[in-house]
Formats: sequence, C-alpha cells, structure tokens
Amino acid sequence: MANSEKERHNKLKYVKVYDRLYEMIQNGTFPPETRLPSETVLAEQLDVSRMTLRKALMLLQEDGMTRNVQGVGHFVCSPSENGEDLQPVNACYHPVYSYCTEHPDSVEMAFRIEPPTKSIADVLKQYTPAVVIVDRWYKKGQTTLAYSLSFLPIGLIGKEKIDLNNSQQLQDYLENRCYEGTNRCRRVCSHSAAGNFTALTYTLSEKDSFLLVQETIYDTEGSVLVSSKHYIPSELFRIEIFY
Repeated sequence: MANSEKERHNKLKYVKVYDRLYEMIQNGTFPPETRLPSETVLAEQLDVSRMTLRKALMLLQEDGMTRNVQGVGHFVCSPSENGEDLQPVNACYHPVYSYCTEHPDSVEMAFRIEPPTKSIADVLKQYTPAVVIVDRWYKKGQTTLAYSLSFLPIGLIGKEKIDLNNSQQLQDYLENRCYEGTNRCRRVCSHSAAGNFTALTYTLSEKDSFLLVQETIYDTEGSVLVSSKHYIPSELFRIEIFY
C-alpha cells in the first residue's frame, strides 16, 4: 500500500468504526436509551484505539444517534418523532455562502463513487447501487474557511445530465442548481467538534469548534436529491434571521 493510500486508510478508519456502531444501533445490539460500553471496553471490542473510537462517537453524536452525559457515558438516543419541517428550496442558499463571514474565492473539490453503506442508504432513503461522495474545501487565498461533504444517489447524475468528466458541472449543481425550482430543503444546525478530522486534507480551525449544518434537499415527490454536511468554524459563523 502506497504511503498516501495508507495515510488515507488510517484517517478514514473512524468512518468504518462509525458504520459498525451505526449498524449495531440499528439492529438492536445497542437499543434506544441504553448506555454504550465504556470507551475502554468498546475500543477493545472493536479492536481500535480510543482516539479512533472517540472520532466515531463524535460523528454518531452529531447525527443524533447518541448523546454524551458528562461523567456517566454515551447513551443511544430514541428515534426522533419530529416531522420534517421542509422549506421552499428557493428560500435557501448554500450554507457556506450564507453563514460564513469570510467569502471564499476558490473551491477545491474531489469526488468518488462507492457502494453506499447502510448509514448513507438510510440518509438517502432509497435504494441506489452506488453513491457519489463529494468533498469541497472553501478557500480564501491559502486559508481554508469551510468544508462540505455531500452524498448523491448515482441515478441523479444521469437525470440531471451532470458530466462527471467536467467537475464544474457537479460543483454548479451542488452550489446552485439543487437550490432552484420547486425542490424543498431541510436544515439542522448544531455544534460540532469533528470539523478538522472530517475535512481530512486541511485544518479548518485551531479551536475545534464548528457550526454544523446538516442539509437535505428533496424533490417535489419527497425523494432525497442531496444530503450534505457543512462545517464552518465558529469564529467565522454568523446568521441573520428575518421575520
């Protein structure tokens, strides 16, 4: 294994741990409202370091799968009973351009096509033989301001006539076209400490404190078009609300 591949494998090990824990929660190994084993025990059971486990637990917590009670442990959350509050998508703009106080002057993008994990398939709420996973790093000069991670079902690429040989078309869809027309949008904003290790390639903030915007775009029939996570350093976050 080349050094770069080995480095990426090690960095993404926490994602595999996340997927294993996600499935254990979904299949009832860890039922709702029960406490997970201690970090020491769980790390031994999964044969990973406690650092890798903690990164996976951070992702579970920001996705609403678990909650941490200081000094007590990690508990499995009950499934949300709240309905999805959808807003007309034309009232939304890309979160990095909406909520970041610094405006990026360039975007570095990478994408890959993979079979969906159970967690991704559950987020997309549909069968898809493959998913397009897109990373974007928003920059101003040499400084990385924010990071976005998106998942798209492979069928959408053909439906929207996106040429993957032209990465600008994919970026344009994710930053502009998916917000147009009669689509609908759901956003959940929360705090996260996972932005730096999720962004992989670049450090976003020395403070490890981020606004996390979890965003889902739906078509008029309720099918998921795009599911995204947007990380903005807390020191660069600002939101204005008009009534």
